[in-house]
Amino acid sequence: MTQATNQSSTLEASLSTSLGVVIFEVILGSLSNGFMVIVNLLDFASTGTLGPCDSILVCLGLSRFVFLWLLAMTYIFPMLLKDLASVYLPQIMYAFLFFSNASLWFATWLCVFYCVHIVNGSCCCLVFLKRYFDRSLPLLFIVSAGVSLIFSLPSVYDCFKDVNIPGGSGDSAPLQFSSTNIGPIILISVLGNLFPFLIFCAAAWLVIVSLWKHTRKMKSQERTSFKEPSVDGLYKALRTIVQFFFFYSLYVVSFNLYIAGKSSPSIYINCIYSLLIGAYPSMHSVLLIHQNNKLYQAFTGMWQKMTSFK
Repeated sequence: MTQATNQSSTLEASLSTSLGVVIFEVILGSLSNGFMVIVNLLDFASTGTLGPCDSILVCLGLSRFVFLWLLAMTYIFPMLLKDLASVYLPQIMYAFLFFSNASLWFATWLCVFYCVHIVNGSCCCLVFLKRYFDRSLPLLFIVSAGVSLIFSLPSVYDCFKDVNIPGGSGDSAPLQFSSTNIGPIILISVLGNLFPFLIFCAAAWLVIVSLWKHTRKMKSQERTSFKEPSVDGLYKALRTIVQFFFFYSLYVVSFNLYIAGKSSPSIYINCIYSLLIGAYPSMHSVLLIHQNNKLYQAFTGMWQKMTSFK
């Protein structure tokens, strides 16, 4: 009895800690993604135009903002609001899957944008993208939303009809599903992530190879180190893409393990998956602000104004 009580207390402490970390990630992601969206929308209001990269960042920031709050709800409802969870969890999970897929597509188009504007080549596919990618973005956004919708609807009506919410206070982990519907939801989740992930990997690989070759070529010609101004910009761009690829890949793997609900018999491991999921749309958006000149200048200007009041 004492051992069971200790295990229950340890589990509750673990879930509470992971909930606290997720809430921190949600707050950080809300601030960073909200800032990214607001700065670009204010720029659009003043200039009347929104560039291709800025358009992608707005869509990416909005989708990540909503997704993070849905992630928090998948924690709060099963742990604190069980009665509401049994009623609203299917709708929450539909939106959760939709915005997850949508944010992946928008991140993929951001990587393709980098590829189109960085990689030089005579490949017919690359030439076609360089000519038509920017002007095709509105259509790509609509297609991305449609594909995300397609891979979300079956999950709601087929996989979440019989959602089991544990009754005890110590065993209510986020996204716990009955064992009968794990197979379909894993398949739908993997298929929904697979297409944007493959496109992202291809674009990221082309950018990394191109930047690495260009950097080594300049370094050998000028006989300089990576810290010299001539190649430092290329090195930073290479590091940006590598970080992007790392966070994106980590998210896709963690999300598909997490969405399975009981892919691991340990609730602790599933909580770790959820923390990794929250890290991508929050921390990577912080990196985007730091790496984007317009966003970084807006942030430093805002920070200087805030500190000047002290």
